[in-house]
Amino acid sequence: MLKETSEETVVVKGAIPKTLKLKFKVICVQKELEMSEVLDNLIRQWIQADAPLAELSLDSLNEDPEDVKAYVPKSLKRQFKLLCTQKQVSIRSILYLLIKQWVEMGEALQFSHSRGRKDNSQV
Repeated sequence: MLKETSEETVVVKGAIPKTLKLKFKVICVQKELEMSEVLDNLIRQWIQADAPLAELSLDSLNEDPEDVKAYVPKSLKRQFKLLCTQKQVSIRSILYLLIKQWVEMGEALQFSHSRGRKDNSQV
């Protein structure tokens, strides 16, 4: 276990739409999470789930792009890069997909929590 925490970290990055990056950053701040930590977890989950590929809407990748980056263990980046190559997808497109799904899930949770508060206040 100690080896994993002392492993060299490297950058994983890709350009995603600026609006998505902003939403991602805001949710991370609200939840008091580091963006690198979230991306590390998302990449690990994607790898453990056998690297599923959902529908990729690459058109939205061209919307005013901005780099998003995470500092992850070197071995994780190597594994991520290898799987992306095997699946013939770009790292950028998978980062976009993972972040988009995470942001949508976060927004849905925020909506349900705020609705719950409204409903409770009316009781």
